[in-house]
Amino acid sequence: MKKRIIAIISVVLITGSIFAGCGQKAETKGDSSSNSKTLYFVPIVDTGAYWSPMKKAAQDEANALGYDLVFKTSPSNESQKNEKHLGFLDEAIQNDAAGIAVSPMDPDMFDKKVKEIKDEDIPVVTFDADVKTKDNRTAYVGTDNKLAGEELGKQAGEYLKSKGIKTGKIALAAVNLTQTTMTYRQEGIKKGFEKAMGSDAANFTWLEPIQDNDQAAESKKQLEGQITANQDMVAVFSLGSEGPDTGVMEAIKSQNKAGKIYHFGFDYTPTWENGVESGLITGIVDQDSYAIGKTVIDVLDKQIKGEKIDDNYPVPVKWIPADQIVEYGKEKQKQFTTETK
Repeated sequence: MKKRIIAIISVVLITGSIFAGCGQKAETKGDSSSNSKTLYFVPIVDTGAYWSPMKKAAQDEANALGYDLVFKTSPSNESQKNEKHLGFLDEAIQNDAAGIAVSPMDPDMFDKKVKEIKDEDIPVVTFDADVKTKDNRTAYVGTDNKLAGEELGKQAGEYLKSKGIKTGKIALAAVNLTQTTMTYRQEGIKKGFEKAMGSDAANFTWLEPIQDNDQAAESKKQLEGQITANQDMVAVFSLGSEGPDTGVMEAIKSQNKAGKIYHFGFDYTPTWENGVESGLITGIVDQDSYAIGKTVIDVLDKQIKGEKIDDNYPVPVKWIPADQIVEYGKEKQKQFTTETK
């Protein structure tokens, strides 16, 4: 009899332990209110005048709020870049991250994974680029790349009109033409340019866009070929990153087209300052990437704490003509070296 009682008690204790264990797992899995103080930050890259300040701002704000920030990214020329970054998100889930911030390169490919994160009750903020289904993420922080492109296209159109230019060829150069941000920028540029030029927009021909995988020598070579074949080229747009920025300026210089082919760029970089006096850059639109990095962490923190947040945190771009780039750069550098409080 004593043995039967002991056996029954053992079964009850074991069964209770199993249910307690299951309950504990269900309680902590993906629970943003758990003791985890780790945030994952997954940008497209983390170097260059656009991404570096963003990374610094995110790190500064995470430190100020008491979080451990894990950065995960890969080089621009990574052959399986999308798959690698999806793997970073899996790692974040497995490590019970309190929150995740990701810049999705493909809105469709990242859509399901971002939903999976949100379904695990982990706040997920997209930045710089968004996923296809807005309800799948917690919030978006960053520029509307179509509107940013539209602003650059409008400024370019108005500039060409001021020079009396009403016809000609136009080139574009980017790191990756299929990246969502780049396709949106191209679309916006053409729309803004057409608005500014009015009926004269039909007189311009857009050449096949150049992709250089962030290799300046490649964009230089391709643009030189386009200039040689199209002596009536009047403008070129570089859509962001050091490769196309530098390659385009070098091509314009090598073909003696400074002041004849007008160059419009995306995002501030000290590289532009080398082309101001020689007429290799006409003007840029700049995103406040430092504000993006800080806001991403703030939004994650608010969501983790159960505070009310918005669905979208837009960060507008600013038009900077060439003669203001150097002074603008001085102000940007001050911002980059100031830690958030």
